[in-house]
Amino acid sequence: MNETLDRIADIIDRYESLEWHSLERLQEISRELVIYNYHLSKFNIEAGVKHNAIMFNRNGKSVASAKVEADEVVHELRHSRKIMEAVDQVIWSIRSEISIIKKES
Repeated sequence: MNETLDRIADIIDRYESLEWHSLERLQEISRELVIYNYHLSKFNIEAGVKHNAIMFNRNGKSVASAKVEADEVVHELRHSRKIMEAVDQVIWSIRSEISIIKKES
């Protein structure tokens, strides 16, 4: 997962630094970001399965205490979800840039 996060950070840095310079490059950055977001979603799903397993096998604990335990043990579920939401916002920003460039052409 760390490699995926590093790659996402590199792509966003390129976008933020205006390194793209052309519509084609911006589309390539968008495509890369979508692909890495997909890889992150696979990790998120795995974390969700672990989280749900802890919730399901609560062994007489209340649902609330099982949720607290699952949140503590599988903290990467929340982290990956937050990162995916942020990446989605960047993807929408890139799409807007692409749309503006196409309208100006």
